[in-house]
Amino acid sequence: MEFDLTESVVREYLRDHPGEVRCADCVARALGPDVPGSAVSTAMTELADRRPPFAPGRCSCGASGLMFTRSAEPGSRA
Repeated sequence: MEFDLTESVVREYLRDHPGEVRCADCVARALGPDVPGSAVSTAMTELADRRPPFAPGRCSCGASGLMFTRSAEPGSRA
């Protein structure tokens, strides 16, 4: 399995903003110009299959996105 740095960065960004739904475009903007939007989109497509801890939802901009759910963390109370 190949390590995907972009996926790792996106995962970390979503974990740092638990419960907040973000779309690929908004995550790419937040991460800055060093992270290509197409790579963020691909990473989020991959992460969407990992439920939990990632759940689908509607971003504040209106687009479909993902959020990290704290209830999926070990030791959390849901």
